[in-house]
This record gives sequence, structure tokens and C-alpha cells, in this order.
Amino acid sequence: MKKSHYIPFLLVFFLTGCWDQHSLKDSALVLSIAMDQAPKNHIKTTAIIRTSVSKGGETEAINYVAKEEGFSVRDARHKIDYQIPGNFSSNKLLVMLLGEDLAKKNLYPYFDNFFRYIRSSLSSRVVIVKGQASSILEMKTYKDILIGESLLEMIESAENLSLIPKETQESIYKKMADPGYDLVLPYLEKIDDETLKIKGVGLLQNNKFTGKILNEYQSKLLLLLQDNKGTAMSFSEKINEKNEVVSFKVKNENRRLKTKIVNGQPKVNIDIKIKIDLNEYTGGTLASDKKKKEIEKKLTKKMENEMIEVIHILQEANCDALGIGRFLMAYHPKTWAKLNWEKEYSKVPFNITNKVIMTTRGIMF
Repeated sequence: MKKSHYIPFLLVFFLTGCWDQHSLKDSALVLSIAMDQAPKNHIKTTAIIRTSVSKGGETEAINYVAKEEGFSVRDARHKIDYQIPGNFSSNKLLVMLLGEDLAKKNLYPYFDNFFRYIRSSLSSRVVIVKGQASSILEMKTYKDILIGESLLEMIESAENLSLIPKETQESIYKKMADPGYDLVLPYLEKIDDETLKIKGVGLLQNNKFTGKILNEYQSKLLLLLQDNKGTAMSFSEKINEKNEVVSFKVKNENRRLKTKIVNGQPKVNIDIKIKIDLNEYTGGTLASDKKKKEIEKKLTKKMENEMIEVIHILQEANCDALGIGRFLMAYHPKTWAKLNWEKEYSKVPFNITNKVIMTTRGIMF
């Protein structure tokens, strides 16, 4: 027999097809999910499932809502499976919403199922919601856009504008097990039936929502302190009693964070230099360098005081969002080993120095 005759037999063994394929037509695609605290320590899970209908020869995408309660995320998921056509599939998940009551408990058990499932979408965004998270998904659409895509666009826009940090299931997983770092997550509120608003970030301690938040302005300052500015960042500041307003864009920043040990206790020094482009000044002309330096000085002092206030809020919440513990673990491991960080963090003295430099004053100056 010729050698070529063996080829078909060999192909039978090597071309066996896709052993783990999952047909899309058999899946119920879950694009957004909400989890809320339910009675008897159960979890209420609400899922937005994408399907399509034919209208006039054209196919239109629509959402429908499925909800169930269970004693765990997986249990609720199984119950949803029993009421929907197709298999519950979260591999295209865009957004995960957590009701604030649920978020006040240890979050790890609610993520465990997603971390273990090989087809989970670990790039999905995670948000804490004031009140019931399910109330947002039940809207089905927002601003004439299907709710999952609308929420994702809102969150990505806030990330680009440096209002909130980018936090996905993957990034959260890495930080949850880190004793030297605490999470902050976007905080979303349903104002009315037609308005949703990102109100800043919720502060967590040991993977539990503390109930304290930083507002939109403070969230931006936190990102500066973290050296985590997004694509753009803008501020508007009142600089005197005459209500003169300066609006500016942060061009770039240079943050230096150092920890040192004094008498066995950690101290933190943060030095920040911020270069800005002026967008608006309501106090008259800025032609003179004297006026420019005066505004730089006022902005420097004002932002420095506001950053100190952000640190105070973090310490009141016992939320180490700057990862000071991580710095101590890396540079002062012997001191770190002796510290009870949960008790010591709120007592750590911070020294913040800030300098604002105006690089442009607009095309007229």
C-alpha cells in the first residue's frame, strides 16, 4: 500500500473537531447583571438577556429581564436557567451592578462563581448602586439605548474623563487578596425614572463597602493622588470671595509618594506637580505674569487642602485606596510585619505638597 493511502486514516485522529464548542443559538446571552440583598440572607439576581425578533423582514435586538433569588450566586443562576430559553451565558457580560446593602458584605463570594468559570467576561465593569441595583436593569433602555450598552458607555466615558477608576472583574480579583490595598468602585444612583448619574466612588475596606463615598470632585483628586489620571481631566475652581472661577484641564502630573519610618511608625509624603491648560477665567484679563502667578498660588493652596480632605475621608473609612500598605510591604517589610494595619492605617500622618503650573492661558494671551 502506498504511503499516501495512510493520510486519510491519520486525519481521522487529528481532525476531530472542536470538543468544547458552544453554539450561540443555544445560549441566552447575559449582557448585564444586578445582585441585591434579599431576605433570609439570600441573593436576588436580575439578568438582562439579549434576544432578537423579526419585524417586517428585519431582525431587531431586544432585552428581557429574568430574576430569581437563591442562597448563592450559582443557585440563583441555576433557577434563572430553568425559566429562560437557552443556557445562561455570561461570556459577553458588560456590566455587573451591586446593590449597596449587598456590597456592605464581603464581596468575594459574589465574584467566586465568575472567577472560576472559564468563559466569564473578566473585562466587565463593576459598579455599586445606591438602593436596589435591579431597579436600573428593569429600565431595559436608557436614553433610547439598550441598558447594558448604555451603562457601559456611561462608565467608559466617566473613566476617560477621570471621574472614576477603571475597575473590571479581573482587576478586582487581583486587589481583593492584597492586604496592602483597598478597592474603590464607581457609585451609581438612579435619580428618577429618566436619569442615572455616577456620583463618585464608594470606599471599601477588606472588600466591604463602608457606606462612605467620595463625590465627583473628590474622586478626581483621588485619581491624582493615585497617579491614575484618565485620558482627560478638567476642574472648575472658585478662587476667592468674589466668586471668580478658574476652569482648567490637567495637562499632565508628576506624583511622588514616599513612605518612611519614624520611631517605628510609618509616615507618608506625597509631592504632586500639576501642569494645567486654562479654559476659563471669570475675573478679567490674564495678560500679566503677576496675575498668572497669583492664580497658580491660589489653585495650589486650594487643591492641596482638598487633597488633605480626601485623605481624611479615606482614613475615616479605613480605606487604603493609595496602597500605602503595599509600599510598606515592599520597602519596610520588617515594620509591616509588626503592624496591625487595620488599626494603624487611620493614624498614619500624611504630608501633601502640591504645585500648580499654568502652561497656557488660551489663544488670546
